Amino acid sequence: MNIIENVTIIGAGASGLVSAILLAKAGISVTLLEKNDKVGKKILSTGNGRCNLTNENLIPEKFHSNYKGDFFSPISKFNHIDTINFFSKLGIVPLIENKKVFPASEQASSILDVLRIQLDILGIKVITNTNVIDIKYKNDYFTLFSETQIYKTKKVIIATGGLAGVKEDYTIYKVIKKLGHKIEPLLPTLVHLKSTSPYCKMMQGIRIKANVTIGKKSEYGEILFTEDGLSGPAIFNVSRTASVFNANSKKVILSLDLCKDMSVENIVNMIYERIEKNLHHTLEEMFLGWFNKKVAISIIKASKIGKVTKKVNLLEYEEIEHLANTMKQFNFEISGTRSFKFAQATIGGVSLEDIYIETMESKKIKGLFFTGEVIDVDGDCGGYNLQWAWSTSVAVARSIKND
Repeated sequence: MNIIENVTIIGAGASGLVSAILLAKAGISVTLLEKNDKVGKKILSTGNGRCNLTNENLIPEKFHSNYKGDFFSPISKFNHIDTINFFSKLGIVPLIENKKVFPASEQASSILDVLRIQLDILGIKVITNTNVIDIKYKNDYFTLFSETQIYKTKKVIIATGGLAGVKEDYTIYKVIKKLGHKIEPLLPTLVHLKSTSPYCKMMQGIRIKANVTIGKKSEYGEILFTEDGLSGPAIFNVSRTASVFNANSKKVILSLDLCKDMSVENIVNMIYERIEKNLHHTLEEMFLGWFNKKVAISIIKASKIGKVTKKVNLLEYEEIEHLANTMKQFNFEISGTRSFKFAQATIGGVSLEDIYIETMESKKIKGLFFTGEVIDVDGDCGGYNLQWAWSTSVAVARSIKND
């Protein structure tokens, strides 16, 4: 049995690494247990390999949970400015694009490298290839069981992350549940949406900007059509709603507004203007210079007003209006999402009902803490999930330092 005096962190990802560094800087002995062969693997894939550290637009609406109360406190107390300052001290020069913050190197490896350097400088003990499969608490000590070793510690931080982007492994959630905590249903989010609509395949590989709506959730941004559905930043930010609807067996309809700054009446008038200028154009030709050719053909087919070769001077008002309505509300039935392997974040996790928000300590067991994505909080695309990881790590470290 290995005796670890103070704090053991399970998971050496974003939140685990920062928690360890902050505690070690405070003179607290800490050991990191990581199930992979290297630390911080998932950091390398964040922000498409650029590592979107945080976002200047940190507002509660960008974060989601099954918890009905306020859980924004950790972010209020360690916000984007604090994140930028923390990494600046480690050598990271910030690059800001549309409020998203990246390292100026535009390499996620830069973030991982500066964190690993801190591990070495501070002499933090890291044990890799160690998967914790059980935790027992007795007489104010935790006993952690891996497949080959047993560790004893006074305090435990569970920083294992979610299921997104990795091989699905529910072991730690089962362990947490066994310790008396509620686990909210786990679903993929910030993920590609699947659709059997023929128009997805027809527009495969095309990127457009549109307003996307599912239920009450709307997002404007880039969309990528694929053979089996839709992807891109705007799709990712409505995928949470689709995932929840799908889990509850609700029909999921995704609606695209291809002309968000125009009303149906405006579009009708524009179509009439284009017809008057070129009376002998076909429907397909009428869209030249306005929409991508394949998108235009898809709009025409979805409108069901005739073949793409139909002459525009033969169009009735009702047909033009129907065409305009399709452009404002191009619907796709969503059959599901891609798996956790392709997701960027996880819906669900350890219920905030069982956690003290200010400290991220368990209400069930003193000395047990949670950070990052293992908690039932997920953010929008744009650096929000990493900010939650940094903020909760700071909350935990402050609590342990003040204990």
